[in-house]
Amino acid sequence: MTVFVDPDVTADALREQLYAGNLVVLTGLQAVSNLAEYTREQLTELFRPHDPEHAHEHFDKAEMAKLLGSWKPSFIHSDRSKSLTRDIIKEAGLPAEFTHYDVPKPRTSFPVGHLTTGVAYAFPWHRDVWYSAPAQQINWWLPVFAAREDNSMSFDLPSFGRRVANSSGSFDYYENNARRLTAATSVTKEQQARPGAADHKPVHELVVLPAPGAVLLFSGAQLHTSIPNTSGRARYSIDFRTVDARDLKAGRGAPLVDVQCIGTAIRDFRNVADGRNFDEQTVTDLFGAPPPDALLVFGESEAERSAKAGQASGSSCDSLMSQQQKPVPWAGLLSVPH
Repeated sequence: MTVFVDPDVTADALREQLYAGNLVVLTGLQAVSNLAEYTREQLTELFRPHDPEHAHEHFDKAEMAKLLGSWKPSFIHSDRSKSLTRDIIKEAGLPAEFTHYDVPKPRTSFPVGHLTTGVAYAFPWHRDVWYSAPAQQINWWLPVFAAREDNSMSFDLPSFGRRVANSSGSFDYYENNARRLTAATSVTKEQQARPGAADHKPVHELVVLPAPGAVLLFSGAQLHTSIPNTSGRARYSIDFRTVDARDLKAGRGAPLVDVQCIGTAIRDFRNVADGRNFDEQTVTDLFGAPPPDALLVFGESEAERSAKAGQASGSSCDSLMSQQQKPVPWAGLLSVPH
């Protein structure tokens, strides 16, 4: 398998490279630089007067969870964020009429000992397809500030297309959407189902560090993990996903060799050209009918409810703290049983 940098290929060939387990780095796309700069501006304002890469030195876990729990949904669902994402896809040469995308998600990785749950979850070895992603999903990952080998993510390329023992059988996409409603309150204990590999020990790990202004593309079937952050700096990145409608309907995509999860994330994707979702008949034909009471999509309204839950939880903690003569550990106040 190969890491291609700015391959001179068609959009169809690019997708095939990714479905085959290769990685692709695209540099020089102005739209990528625009999204990174916009995100830096947002983070600078959020943490002002502190440097975003050192914000963890000034906010404890509960305060950070409250800040991010409010900011992340507003960023994810803002028209500006989504417009910049569509610009990247079009500048990269993917056909807008056939390409569907999901909302751009800001990711945070704080140094070991700080917030690593909920809105700042540190992922173990996993494939996105264990989280009900379709075989046609392509992940786009871009750093906001310079990423480092000690705060980024790692790939196990030899495990692409090979069965790996994992806990994806415990993941139900629709149930997880409901659990996400309280993600902003997770400070010390993770509330969402998080499938991962079982005691995975890769023979060889690969770390790819695109510079700010570049973007890394990889299949949702790639096995990858968050690297424990020992850099002393917070790492901020943006990722989003795309699916080609023609590949979806034709069954072209990456191999799904060890997927046992329930449900599908395909309803999260909207067409780049006109904003439409995949029609429900196509979804049920391909993935089966969902349970009648299932929360099919975690959309903007659900994100707003989650943010409000985080703010309310934070306010309750503030009140309790003010009533104590001695500081009460934030973790104890915000820990919610799984």
